[in-house]
Amino acid sequence: MDLFVNREPELELIDEAFNALMNKKRLVRTPLIGFLGVSGIGKTFLLRRVAQRCQDTQLPYIWVDVDQATANVAHTIITQIKQYTQIDTSASEQSPVHAAQVLLQQGPVVMLFDSVEMANTDQLSTIGTLLRDLSDDEKLFVVMASKKSLSFQHERSIARKLTTLSLKPFDREKCELYLERQDQPTEPEIRNIIFEWTRGYPLAINVMINAITERQLDPRTEPDQKVLLSLLTEEVIHQKVLVNIKPEDKAYYFSALQLFSFPRRSNLVLMQDLIETFTPELKRESSLAYFSLPRAITEATDVLSWNMARAGFAVDEPIRNIFLLILKKEQPSRYFAIHDFLARTNLQLAAEVPGSDRVRYLRESLYHAASNTGSPHFSEQLAEILQAVLQEAPDPFLQFTEEFSQDEELKEVLGPYLATVQSMLDTHLNAINDHEAER
Repeated sequence: MDLFVNREPELELIDEAFNALMNKKRLVRTPLIGFLGVSGIGKTFLLRRVAQRCQDTQLPYIWVDVDQATANVAHTIITQIKQYTQIDTSASEQSPVHAAQVLLQQGPVVMLFDSVEMANTDQLSTIGTLLRDLSDDEKLFVVMASKKSLSFQHERSIARKLTTLSLKPFDREKCELYLERQDQPTEPEIRNIIFEWTRGYPLAINVMINAITERQLDPRTEPDQKVLLSLLTEEVIHQKVLVNIKPEDKAYYFSALQLFSFPRRSNLVLMQDLIETFTPELKRESSLAYFSLPRAITEATDVLSWNMARAGFAVDEPIRNIFLLILKKEQPSRYFAIHDFLARTNLQLAAEVPGSDRVRYLRESLYHAASNTGSPHFSEQLAEILQAVLQEAPDPFLQFTEEFSQDEELKEVLGPYLATVQSMLDTHLNAINDHEAER
């Protein structure tokens, strides 16, 4: 990703840190920053921006790419420090902390760690010890990039000072800006298709731009759409998500991740139902055998994790969108059948549980039904879901309306039906308020 847009909050933190480093009377408010996100979202590019700032201001910096380092992390750090200062090799060869302390005596230092998720136990221990022992030095600024959450729970001094930011895809406006800044700008209709297909995921955007400009592909034609889908599958899914999977296992993980991309929140029961209904070849020997499935996928791909906000397992949004796009274009009947199944399943689950879980199931049922507006049963299904929502007691209904108002994805898939649904919710909410006023 050669162009830089949609990263203002991250740049502000970086600028603030550099201003503090250059001003001896100020403290760095965020001495440890961690950028999180899937491959191709822009983490490494942010590190490059920090490195460029170091070069522009003549600040010494250490760059450790954990994935690419041929030697251990400690040796890499010491070797780079030797470029800036004379250190006693015999005393420091096994101690990057000592070497860094010598360099810090000269002034501010920046340390950059890329691909931290690839660190083994020893490498992660080295990084953790370094940050723990140097975290109180006001002249040190550290930026890390990782696909998954940085685990330093046992080092309170690190956790206290670490600020993590999850990088998001571009919104439509930023995607337009990014595409306009390309050497060969695309016309508006094609730019719209690029956003609809990629949902602002920079890696996927670049794959499409390169194919459109270099191969002269037109995403408006069916033959070229097939080529573009093939390129997205290869360069995003196989070369990034499944890059560390053995060739004989790739089909398994591809099928599982594509299936688990449909629900916005999954539990083990739902995962089992999906597999046994739509991919029986992945079926496990018993219900207990599914307990290890999420961890196995997470350790192998780093794109499935427990989502606290949604109270369930979820595939990372940029990757989820690509998997859904591929199936929708290549096997539309299967795509809509899975959405229909999930709409019915969530509605059934909503009838079996009380409270907040029931509200979530109703919202997810509405989402999957809205994703399948072409179904001959859509109107009937939508009416059934809305009836269940409107029959809720006041408190759960208020929870539903509040969550609905913040659910931009759900409102987008409702499309032309959004106004009708919103009107019904507003009418019922007004009736509840009027009733409370009378009381």
